[in-house]
Amino acid sequence: MYSLEIPSNCQRCSEPSRSMITSMFNTQWICTACKEKEMKHPRYEEAERREREECSKGNRNFEGIGLED
Repeated sequence: MYSLEIPSNCQRCSEPSRSMITSMFNTQWICTACKEKEMKHPRYEEAERREREECSKGNRNFEGIGLED
């Protein structure tokens, strides 16, 4: 059986969180506060579109378009 290990601290801001989601830009597990900030990023729609495209091709391991600092 597959076991998914979700961290207890956000991999972007390092704050503890009880709720995590993966980033659209990379493979980080991020908290809801970081997700809200991410959604305001100018390239968010591009990242979301590319994720959908890759999933439709069967790529379930897409690493994202990257997030520059």
